[in-house]
Amino acid sequence: MTLLIDFNADRGDDPKKLGTLNLEKDKGDKPHGNSDDLYIKLGKDWKGTKCAHFHHKAGYRRAEYHALKGETKAGTTYFITYKLALQQLPTGLILFQWKEYEANNDHDMGANIPLTLEIRKNQLTFTHTFKWKEGRKVQWTQDVEPHKEHKIGMEILAKHDGHAKLWLDGKPVTFETTKSQNLPGNMMPGQSDPKFGIYGGEDVQVDSYVYQIQIGTSKGDVDQSYFGH
Repeated sequence: MTLLIDFNADRGDDPKKLGTLNLEKDKGDKPHGNSDDLYIKLGKDWKGTKCAHFHHKAGYRRAEYHALKGETKAGTTYFITYKLALQQLPTGLILFQWKEYEANNDHDMGANIPLTLEIRKNQLTFTHTFKWKEGRKVQWTQDVEPHKEHKIGMEILAKHDGHAKLWLDGKPVTFETTKSQNLPGNMMPGQSDPKFGIYGGEDVQVDSYVYQIQIGTSKGDVDQSYFGH
């Protein structure tokens, strides 16, 4: 039972605590540090509340932190808390990836991104890729608005016959596909790691304000309010 990641902007934590910085302008153009048009840094939201400010200008594509790079383990259950608000809601903007790095091809029967939280048509959506060629399938949707904070809790059992569970603002969600609060699937095709930030939404400037992120290996490791306790 371990708290692996513990970022809290209110404490003044450096976003570097989240892991490895991934910035990208055009596809393949990956600067190593922040600039005025592409950055993740401790700042303040529109209300003056401390946050990690994730920003890319229109035309740029990625400002993310890759957490637990290469460190997630098959058979482990991960509990994730993620509190954020968005300034813009462009379709195609991915806020969270459970990203595959080894079996992200058809030959290995894997998936590029087994799980995502993303924006589609002003809705927050949770997607799962069952097989490589099928792409991301929407499992759940919820209307969202800009400038509104949300607390997201996730439980991911990282194995081939694993599962995912999701909470929004302290309440468990029922997946539209399974009609239950459990989403079974391959949650660890090879080496799947969590990524947080903004990926996509290139048509507009994007600003995400992140207040807290935690990752633990038991629910008791992290903030219980995300799970309705």
